[in-house]
Order: sequence, then C-alpha cells, then structure tokens
Amino acid sequence: MRAVRRFTAGLVLLAALFATGRCADKLPEQDRRITQATPVAKLPVEFLWSDYQADRRAADRKYWGKAVDVSGKVTGVGADAPRRVLFDVAPPHGVEARLLDDQATAILAAAAVGERLTLRCFCAGLDGNVVLTSCIRP
Repeated sequence: MRAVRRFTAGLVLLAALFATGRCADKLPEQDRRITQATPVAKLPVEFLWSDYQADRRAADRKYWGKAVDVSGKVTGVGADAPRRVLFDVAPPHGVEARLLDDQATAILAAAAVGERLTLRCFCAGLDGNVVLTSCIRP
C-alpha cells in the first residue's frame, strides 16, 4: 500500500512540474534556439520590471523560459563574461540582458549608453535584476 501511495505522490509531483512548464530552475546562458524563437511579448524594459515587482510568480508564469522582445535605454554595457547590456529601471536594479556569444560583439558595438536598444532574449526571472539570457538583435 505504501508503494502505491509513493508512486501516486511521485506522479502528482511530476504532473505539477509539467503543468508549470518548468522542470529546471536555470536556463542555459547560450541557447541558440533564440534565433528561431517567436516572442510571447514585445515590451519596454520598464513594463517587464514592473510585472516582476507586482507579482513575481505571475510574471514567471508569463515570461520564464520564453522569448521576449524588450526595448529600453541602455545604462551600461559589460564586455566581461557574461557579456551584457544593462537597463537600470529602479537603480541600482533593472534588467540585465546577457548576450548570445555569436552576436555579442556587434550588439556591444551598437549599445551606446543613453541610446535605445531592442533585444530578443529568453527570460530567466528575477535575481536582483530581471535576467535575460541568449540575447540577440531581432
């Protein structure tokens, strides 16, 4: 009888993981599928940030692991690994876009502080900043 209960509990847990669409807590930093991904949303970085501030769980359900197109004013660039573009929304926090290595050099060359930039990325959730990975120019 215990074996049946454990098996049933395991099935329930597995079903819950699949229902949330999330079987892992971390996305790969370099996921080339972004080059073919269709974004679930096109929004300013401020809207993405405010969604996470209002309700992190709801924002994760909406964006986590999915492609999004974000636009905003660049406030910083980082050439060190991971190469990234920063959009400060609520200093010192905001949106951190970690670039796909294939396109990082070209994106960093175009990412001037104070200029608007649009990127397509996978959303990896909130970790101080809203973290985006595998970012490319759409």
